[in-house]
Amino acid sequence: MDVDHIKKLIQPALLRLCVALSIAVTLVIVLSSLPLFSFVLSLRSGLLLAAIIAWAVFFVLKGLGDNEHRLIVSAQGTGGDMLQVATEYAFAEMQRVGSREKGAEDFAEGEKHFRAARYNEAAAAFDRAAEENLAAALNVGAALINIADFERARLVLEDGLERVRHEPHGLLEAALRANSGVLDARQGRLSEALAHYEAAADVFRSENDGRGGGDILLNSANARVHKGDYDGAKRQLNEAMRRHRSSGGLLGRANALACQGYIQLDGDELEEALKTLEKARELYGRARSRSGEAHALMLTGNVYFKKGNLPDALATYEQTSALCQLAGDSLGEASALVNIGNVHFKQGDLGSALRDYEEALAVHIKAGNVLGQARTLTNMGSALARQRKSNEALQAMEQAQALYLRVGAKGRIVDTVDQVIARIKRRKERVGKRDKKRQG
Repeated sequence: MDVDHIKKLIQPALLRLCVALSIAVTLVIVLSSLPLFSFVLSLRSGLLLAAIIAWAVFFVLKGLGDNEHRLIVSAQGTGGDMLQVATEYAFAEMQRVGSREKGAEDFAEGEKHFRAARYNEAAAAFDRAAEENLAAALNVGAALINIADFERARLVLEDGLERVRHEPHGLLEAALRANSGVLDARQGRLSEALAHYEAAADVFRSENDGRGGGDILLNSANARVHKGDYDGAKRQLNEAMRRHRSSGGLLGRANALACQGYIQLDGDELEEALKTLEKARELYGRARSRSGEAHALMLTGNVYFKKGNLPDALATYEQTSALCQLAGDSLGEASALVNIGNVHFKQGDLGSALRDYEEALAVHIKAGNVLGQARTLTNMGSALARQRKSNEALQAMEQAQALYLRVGAKGRIVDTVDQVIARIKRRKERVGKRDKKRQG
C-alpha cells in the first residue's frame, strides 16, 4: 500500500483523535482545579502524553510522500514514459530579483491546464511565463511532448539546455535532459534517448534525488525494451520499482508494472501479463492518470490479440482510443488505430485494415514519430503482401526496415520485417522466372 493511500485512509481519523485528546486534556485541566473533580487529576499526565504522541504522528504522516515543496515532480507522459515538470517553487526560485510577480499567474494557469490534460492550453500559458524563467520553459517542453509537437518541443528543450549553462541549476538540467530523452524515445531515436537518460541520471544522483533517478530508470528500461535488450530492461525495472516503493511514487510503480507487462507479453507469458497490467491500471487509476490507464489498456488489448480473443481485443482498443482522446494523446489514438487495423487484418478485412493503417501513418509522419511510422509501415506491408501486391508490399517493408535501422531497433518485429522482405523478393523472383519461361 502506497504512502498517499495510507494518508488518505488514516489522516482524517487521526486528526479527529488529536482534536478529541486535546479537548479532553483541556477539560481535565479545568475540572481538576475544582475540589469536586480533583479525582481526574491523575488522568492529566496520561492524556497529555497521548495527545502529544497523536499530534506528532499526525505531522510526521502529513509530511510523508509530500511533494509540496519539491522543485521538480513526476508527470505521466502520453507515451508511457515519465516526464519531469517544474513546480511553482522552482518557478519562484528562478525568477529574477524585482520580477517576482511577473509570469506567476500564467505559470499557475499552465499548471491547472496540465493537470487537466489540456496540453495545448498548458503550453501556451507556460510559454507566456517562460521568457525569463527556465522552470516555465521546462514545462512548455513537457506539454508539447504530450501533444506530439516534437519539432517545437526540441527547440524549447535545446534552448533550455543552452540557458542552463549560463544559469546553472542541477535539478533543472537533469529534468531538461530527462525530457529530451523522452522526446528522442517518442521519435524512435533510442540510442540518443539512452544517452540523455544516462546524463540525467548522473545529475539526479549528484543532487541526491531518488525520485528523479527512479523515473530515469523506468524510461531507460522502456527504451531498452524497444531495442530488444530485455535483460537490461528487467534489471533497471527492478531497481526503479525499489526506489518508487521507498518514495511512495504511484506513477513510477504503475509504469514499472506496465513495462513488466510488456516484457511478459513479448515472452508469451500472457496470463501473467494480464495480471500485471491489471495492477498497473489500478495504480494509474488511483493516480488519476488517463494517459497511464490508456497505455496499460493498450497493452491489455495486445494480450487479448495474442491470445486470439479478437472481440475483446477490438473492444479494448476502442476503449483505449477513447481514453487517448480524453487525454489529448494523438499518437496514442494512432497506435490504437493501428491495433484496430490489426484486428481487421486478422478477420480478413484487408481493405479496412489498410485504411486504419494509412490514417495512423499520417499522424505519425506529422508528429515525426519514426518508430510509429516503422511499425505502421510493417503492418501495411503485411496487408499488401496478403493482397498479393508485391511491389507495394516490398516498398512499405523496405521503408520500415530503413526506419528501424535508423533508430537502432532490434527484436522480433525487426527480424520479421527482414524475413518478409526476403520472402517477397523470392516470390517476385519466382514469378519473374515463370513469366519469362511462358514468354520463351
